[in-house]
Amino acid sequence: MTRELTPAEVDAGWTNLSSAASYNHYRSLSEAALRFVSETQSAKRIYTGIGPFDAEMRGISPGHLAMLVGYSHSGKTLVALQMIAHNRDKRIVYFVPDEPAPLVLTKLTCMTWGVSGAELEARVADGDPWGLRVLNETIEEYSNLAVFDRPLTPRAMSQGYDEVCDHWGAEADLVVIDYLDLLQVGDTVMAKADFAKGWGTERDVPMIVLHQTSRSAGSRGQAMRIDSGNFGGETLATYQIGVWRRKAAILTELTDLRAKAYKSDWTYERISQLEHDLEIAQYTVSVNLNKNKRPSGSLVDDIEFELDLDTGVLTPLYGSLPRQFQERRNLRAVT
Repeated sequence: MTRELTPAEVDAGWTNLSSAASYNHYRSLSEAALRFVSETQSAKRIYTGIGPFDAEMRGISPGHLAMLVGYSHSGKTLVALQMIAHNRDKRIVYFVPDEPAPLVLTKLTCMTWGVSGAELEARVADGDPWGLRVLNETIEEYSNLAVFDRPLTPRAMSQGYDEVCDHWGAEADLVVIDYLDLLQVGDTVMAKADFAKGWGTERDVPMIVLHQTSRSAGSRGQAMRIDSGNFGGETLATYQIGVWRRKAAILTELTDLRAKAYKSDWTYERISQLEHDLEIAQYTVSVNLNKNKRPSGSLVDDIEFELDLDTGVLTPLYGSLPRQFQERRNLRAVT
């Protein structure tokens, strides 16, 4: 049943919406206005925690789809976990059939406490009270995070979502799907993206969906752009965030140069420069905002983060060298 307009809406000259209540598809512009006002006034927007992105996106609104796109092992899941960590006060549903829930908890614990996965595992295995305590405190930190590591069928997704909302006594603030190809619906990536968009729109919840581009699109480590992967699903996204590793591009060029039968002086100089760049790039992950449908919102060029290889924490570099590279260089200088 369509609600009555408020006095302010009547004064604004909007048409009563009840005349469209019996239609399946037709909606008046008055309803679009109501939805716009509701979205604009709502505090239920999700922010990524990446300052330049949030300034331009102004939050992921209910019903909006943000695609997180990158090649295999490019850092997409780490970026998604950073976003989850930034919103730990929100009710989040995380569909991740590719990783068991204990692994997700381990990654969050390492990020939260700055401990390596190897150390955490060793201390828990030894029954170290500290290891058990930080696991328990991480669970408390993420008490509103529901991790579903089962196959992503439409029925299982809907049932899981309904169950956790019943447990919370409230709707979710964010749904994350890691990753798109694992949705067991449709025969194409476009069909899967269409389902994910519709599923989130029906529940009026912000969605972050990870997508792995094809080998040919990302294997050489190029920066992600709006057409990276050419998968079609990007047309349904409100925002698209690219994730990639510079080290992949460097390794590709190095391999090509080293394979040359004849090497000029320039070739040797270039190889030396690339080997130096590779030492730095092994500690970096790059991201950009290459699609943004928020009115007056701009795109954001490449931002580089340091990836802590032990803890998985991402830290913006702002043009500086990675801490881990500098520590390794200083250690070599001493020895």
